[in-house]
Amino acid sequence: MKIRTTVVCLPIRNIEKTLLFYKDALGFSDANIDEGMIVLELPNLSLFLMEKDAFEAYTQKAGREAQFPGNNAGIVISCAMEAQEEVAAVLENVPKYGGTVPGKATVDVASGGYIGYFSDPDGHLWELVYPMSPQ
Repeated sequence: MKIRTTVVCLPIRNIEKTLLFYKDALGFSDANIDEGMIVLELPNLSLFLMEKDAFEAYTQKAGREAQFPGNNAGIVISCAMEAQEEVAAVLENVPKYGGTVPGKATVDVASGGYIGYFSDPDGHLWELVYPMSPQ
């Protein structure tokens, strides 16, 4: 199998609120609404945040409905960050724009990284990791 590009699609409830969250809390300044979705370009990945009806136009072809995470996590979007301060800054902004942060970022002894988690307004779970070099 030879893949040219990868796209992950996630359902959202309120496109305006979600756009504000990703632009202002996370700094995706080039994000905008196009055909019922917000496209976020990440390194080697396009993330399509789609209104529930637009999302279900795809999933119903496979006999599925949109599902939101709630207290569960079906996926984790994990990003390696360039600085520990970036992790802290994002986690500080998230609650101001409707997201949630379950706790402070900490050093994970097993991986050696500084790790923090947050959920966007629809409950999609993100992990931010600053890989720390061994001391």
